[in-house]
Amino acid sequence: MYTRTGDGGAHVSIDNVTLSKEDISRIVGWLNAAPESAKIPVDDVTGSISAGIALKLKHNAKVTIQYNRKQIIVTRKSRFNRSSRYIVDQKDLRDFMDQKLKGTYFGKDPNKDE
Repeated sequence: MYTRTGDGGAHVSIDNVTLSKEDISRIVGWLNAAPESAKIPVDDVTGSISAGIALKLKHNAKVTIQYNRKQIIVTRKSRFNRSSRYIVDQKDLRDFMDQKLKGTYFGKDPNKDE
């Protein structure tokens, strides 16, 4: 978590947030509802990651959602250690991440000049 300081700098800390069951349900729903046409396969994550969510699934499977204020990158790792990574265009999830980032260093309006 990057938080602005009064002198124009930033304070850096790790902030683990436990999501509510409702938030988790909405996130999973948004990911599952995204059509294949909204998913662009990628090899690497580009840009600085502002926020991330890790979902542990049954049988040691895992979904990691990373957000760089422009794109949402989803990495899925199966129980057989196979992984896939894609950028997903999902407005509700992007809005959710922006809302969670409000008040942080990364929560500034990217279209507003300071």
